[in-house]
Amino acid sequence: MPKTREWTYDGTELAWLQDRLGQSGTGPGHVVAELVPSGFEAYVRIFHRFEASDGSGRSRTWQAWADDTAVPFHAELSHLSLRAEDRDGDGPLWQTEEGALDDRSRRALSRCLAGVTGDQAVFFAYDLAALCWGEEEPLVRRATLADLETVRAAVADAVGTSGPEFWWPQDRSWVVTSDYDLLSTYVGCSAETAERLLGDDELEALPVTPRTRVDWYADRP
Repeated sequence: MPKTREWTYDGTELAWLQDRLGQSGTGPGHVVAELVPSGFEAYVRIFHRFEASDGSGRSRTWQAWADDTAVPFHAELSHLSLRAEDRDGDGPLWQTEEGALDDRSRRALSRCLAGVTGDQAVFFAYDLAALCWGEEEPLVRRATLADLETVRAAVADAVGTSGPEFWWPQDRSWVVTSDYDLLSTYVGCSAETAERLLGDDELEALPVTPRTRVDWYADRP
């Protein structure tokens, strides 16, 4: 019989975070509380930008696509709703990546958080990616926000190019979660930091709550 490999957070840097995550409820779908630890004043959804498949370098925001196709733009919007309403059959495919912020948004998020965190140490963690890629425990690197891209490049051979799945500073004043299977990133933080993120022109973001649904069918019948 095949041996099932057990996964434990005991003794890892992720233990505190996992202890504060909620469990899947009895209702349909999954919610923010399963991704981002409890105890923060505010929670924010950051949408991963869509990139054109024709090599033009063009990008498209979720709100622009929603406005173009008369779909309400809201905190539980699913990409499936956008695709179902798309009528531009002659245009490029619009694609975004699961588990990874686009480069533009990632740079903007890092810049915003650096204004809060400064040069203190930041932990960058890979959880499900590490499990899927055959690691024996979560993979965690400690650096500064300025080193985010260096960390991503250094671990790409071990866990791929998604993530990091979780990042947080030494003082745990915020946590960023880019779930391995989702097309948006979620942040738990102070109200002041949330205001900073929501007001940044480079980020497409909306406020959410711990009970906001996050799965692909969040706003589907």
